[in-house]
Amino acid sequence: MKKTRLFLLSLFLLLVAAANAQKPNLTIIGDISGLQKGDTITISTIDLPAFEDSVVSTIVVNDTAGFTYRAYIAHDQYFELTYKTNMGKELPADRSGKLFIAQPGDTLTLTGERETIYYSRLSGGIYDEPRLAEYLRVEDSLGAIRGGYARNMEMALAEKDTIAVRKWTEAFNNFYHINPGIERRNALEAKYRNANPQGTLFLLVERLPHLSYMPIEEAKRMYDQYSDEIKRSWYGRKTAKFMKEMEPLALGNPAPDFKLVTMDGDTITNDTFAGKYLLFYHWGLCPGSIQIDKYVCELHDRYKGKGLEVVGLTESVAVIKRLYESTLGSPDDAELNATLGNMLKHPWKEVELETNYPDNQKMADTYHITGWPFFVLLSPKGTLLARNFSVAFNEARRILEKELGNGQE
Repeated sequence: MKKTRLFLLSLFLLLVAAANAQKPNLTIIGDISGLQKGDTITISTIDLPAFEDSVVSTIVVNDTAGFTYRAYIAHDQYFELTYKTNMGKELPADRSGKLFIAQPGDTLTLTGERETIYYSRLSGGIYDEPRLAEYLRVEDSLGAIRGGYARNMEMALAEKDTIAVRKWTEAFNNFYHINPGIERRNALEAKYRNANPQGTLFLLVERLPHLSYMPIEEAKRMYDQYSDEIKRSWYGRKTAKFMKEMEPLALGNPAPDFKLVTMDGDTITNDTFAGKYLLFYHWGLCPGSIQIDKYVCELHDRYKGKGLEVVGLTESVAVIKRLYESTLGSPDDAELNATLGNMLKHPWKEVELETNYPDNQKMADTYHITGWPFFVLLSPKGTLLARNFSVAFNEARRILEKELGNGQE
């Protein structure tokens, strides 16, 4: 009888512990005006540093006054909120969703409007810190303006107003170069950062993805300034782990081995380019690639036969080809079409990542190539000289001019 009682007591305690372990410890309140019945709110977790999302809940709006989401989280968590109308339509914006950071025990409130839900004001948790709140208010205000340009583009496209499409496309693409509010945004960001040299959860999460291309010495200096509390946190431990993974990619180290199959069916490895400078160029359908492509071609033409090889990396040439064919003969897309045509005629070896050759994607993963345009420059001895976005291309130009001359006969 005693054994039975002990067993039942143990079972009861286990059930209580399990129930308490899964008790919701996070509340998200959406004080969003203008919601309509049938709209959907999707909550996803974001895994860093890869920035991979996993849907954890989809809320169908029944109360047009807003929504409430409750969940259990075991540690600090990065989330993204996305929205679709009751017609299944995504609203135009300059971002994919509303990102936010939550800690166990938080009650976070998003205050805003349906049309600009991704620019809603966050309160509660870390978002009650005055400097952070002020910075994010300006950041979201600027984003809402740029998101408005995206809506104007969509309306112009629907009306087939090509002049308006060009106008709003240029305004959208040039926004961060010409809007006077950017200077204030940058100043507020610096003010918040400088006030917290020991780090904060927000800074930790914001910086983590950037470690994939930040010089390892700079990353270590930044990490060393973090408080012990920040280092012990969930994202502090992930930061330390990721920095260790990135150490082999420090400039000056031997380049990791690669084996690639080109679109022509040739197999190329590190040894293929021994004794030459090798520039990897990850390109695709992004404004950055479209703008910089001609300069990469110029660099190749200047130093081909003088010690430089270029290898292009892209997900799928078929995607670029389809867009090229769809814009062929359109006067309003003549410039874009010409650029795409040149991309399809790159004079160097091309490697597709989305193929049946797993080693191609493995190379991109090993070198932590995740965006466009991304560059990696290897020395004739096979060491890493530059690795970054456009910054690395500029460094490659500097190195090649110094080592190979100006390229002119």
